[in-house]
Order: sequence, then structure tokens, then C-alpha cells
Amino acid sequence: MGTGTWPAFSPAVEATQKAPRDGRRRKRLQVSLPLHVCPFDARYAEIEDVGHVIDFTRDGLYFITSMPHYFVGMRLIVTFPYGENASAHRKFLATVVRLEVRGNDTRGIALRFLL
Repeated sequence: MGTGTWPAFSPAVEATQKAPRDGRRRKRLQVSLPLHVCPFDARYAEIEDVGHVIDFTRDGLYFITSMPHYFVGMRLIVTFPYGENASAHRKFLATVVRLEVRGNDTRGIALRFLL
């Protein structure tokens, strides 16, 4: 039985070459539509928010709000699109995956749909 050597492996070079620029898996559609958000957790049941979606995919969406109560990992019930002009309201269960502080006392919230 012969002995062999494994080829050289450089994890730092491999990781930097294959790492995506961000966590998005699908192309985002740019929109400006309202959504209704309320926490899934009963402890926060009295909190409701209406924000504006900036972009979305089948996997999630990104919206703008002035409410400060969101945290990464928080589960939400999202109604999108929302409002009188929406022909159909659809509810989703989602989790917060990213928070961004924006100008004018607003926050950007990135959600991933769970169901």
C-alpha cells in the first residue's frame, strides 16, 4: 500500500473567494407598499406597526419603520400588501434577520419568511 499526501489547503483563501457579498439568495424586487406587522409572541401582543416595504422576494422582505422594539430573531406576523388599495391581504410568519439604523429616526428591518 502506497502512501500519499493531501493537496495543500488554504482555508482563508477559499473562504474569501467563495463568500457571497451578502446573505441574499434571490433577486430583490423594488417596491413601495405598506405592510402591517405584529409580534408572534403574546408578550408583545399590544404592539402593532405599519411600515413601508422597500424590496422583497419569495424568501423575505425589507421594510422601513420608526418603531424601536424590533430585535434579531424576533418572530412576526406580517400582512403584505396592506391597506385599502390592496386587492388581497396575505399573512406570513417571519423572523427578523437584520436591523439597520437609518436617517430621520427610522430603522430598516430585514425579514425572512418562515411559512
